[in-house]
Amino acid sequence: MTKKLTLSISDNLHEELAEYRNIINISNVCSEAIKREIDKRDLLILEGKKRFGVLSLHEKCKLSYEKGMYWAGYEADLLDLAIVCNWTYEWVSRDPIAQQTIDLLEENNIAIKKKMSGYSNGYEFIFTNEFIPKELVTYPVDYDDVDIVEVAVAFSQGASTVWDKLKNKLIQILIASGQQQED
Repeated sequence: MTKKLTLSISDNLHEELAEYRNIINISNVCSEAIKREIDKRDLLILEGKKRFGVLSLHEKCKLSYEKGMYWAGYEADLLDLAIVCNWTYEWVSRDPIAQQTIDLLEENNIAIKKKMSGYSNGYEFIFTNEFIPKELVTYPVDYDDVDIVEVAVAFSQGASTVWDKLKNKLIQILIASGQQQED
């Protein structure tokens, strides 16, 4: 649904606009400009909430999900990505064979097996390596805090959006690199 809004502009702008009236969708241009201004303010408020530690759980999870996608696309190394997206399978993955995938990777890639040793689960791996920003999680982590687990789940889900699109090729790369390590 749309609402009507009256807008005042200067005489000069009105004259300039006259020549483009058939080309420019004035309503869309104004709507987008207003939306950009609102988004800019919302972003500043969110940044302030992060700085002062007053984010809601919903905001933390949303930011953690986005961080997980960013991390997977720009920062994660292949081993970390495989571990985060498959070892947290019971909470995150919509992939019914995620446990089989992590088992396969452990069997065929010594580096993954080595990296996973010493951790009891994927969330411990995420927190120990501090993949989630300190604005979203207080380190050291209190594993009894259910909210922190939800933030980690959101991070894994975000990372999994990237992994799910690439996993068929990435699994082959991981297995091949694991076989080279054995040679």
